[in-house]
Amino acid sequence: MPEVLTIVTYPDPILRRRAEDIEEIDRSIRDIVAAMSETMYAHHGVGLAAPQVGVSKRIVVFSPTGEKKDEKVLINPMIIEHRGGMEAEEGCLSFPDIGGIVRRNSYVRILAYDLDGNDLEITATDFLARVLQHEIDHLDGTLFIDRMTPESRVRAREALKALEDAYKTP
Repeated sequence: MPEVLTIVTYPDPILRRRAEDIEEIDRSIRDIVAAMSETMYAHHGVGLAAPQVGVSKRIVVFSPTGEKKDEKVLINPMIIEHRGGMEAEEGCLSFPDIGGIVRRNSYVRILAYDLDGNDLEITATDFLARVLQHEIDHLDGTLFIDRMTPESRVRAREALKALEDAYKTP
């Protein structure tokens, strides 16, 4: 059984770095994906990007239902089309106990590779579109707090400061 990895929390610098493209899907990538999957379920998440476990690679695992049977893996995902708008509450495993209203597109089309290196195209709306945008943002060093409404940012300010202070403390 793959190990459960430690979730990297804000403000760790890896969360702000653009993750590296994957050139080859080898055993090490498959092992990372397996561990990411275990970690996502252990923390009751619906999506996880590799930088959130300290790996600067363009990998996303997600399951909008939270069930293994609905899990998908995206290698080097890119949003190639987006439109519409919506606002909803979001949280993030890298920001324990912090949530807020985030603006996202209500429709996205994604190109990626699956774990076998096959082309994958996903068209998503509403909740799934939100999940995919959130995770792909992680690969680009963009965090959900960057997309929060101003009101939500104000409400999260103290909790964010506490994470920053805790990070500086050994």
